[in-house]
Amino acid sequence: MEPFELKVDTNTIYIKIIRFFGVLMLGFFIGAISFIYKYEGTIDWMNSFTSIVLSLAFAFFPGVAGKKALVLNEDGIFLKNYGWIWGEKEYNWSTVKAVEVKKDRIELTRIVGSTDKIKFPIHTREQIENLKKYLQQLSSSKDIAFKQ
Repeated sequence: MEPFELKVDTNTIYIKIIRFFGVLMLGFFIGAISFIYKYEGTIDWMNSFTSIVLSLAFAFFPGVAGKKALVLNEDGIFLKNYGWIWGEKEYNWSTVKAVEVKKDRIELTRIVGSTDKIKFPIHTREQIENLKKYLQQLSSSKDIAFKQ
């Protein structure tokens, strides 16, 4: 069975709108700063810096969010770039008794009875439907209960 990878889809209209507003805000703030400098001669650098940084965050946010990935394969679930410190984490199927897909997360019930919750990266409804189908196939081959 091929691995399933859940990544941020940066081609959705919502991400494009966020990027557009970021570039629009950046242009507006640079224009406002140059206009104020031309006619007043002084610039409030604290407000200018804050507005430029925030507009850059909107313009480049999808690129940063796109590096987060959730990979499922025959061995287990691998989280890439989920934490700021360690970056990767994995869950092996040998320790999992049941798996359930909720609205924004996967819940793994361990053999010992504990539950691990894995939040999804930014996703679409279609990606979650594909994930559910993949987990159903995988759970039948691994003798893991799939809850709906």
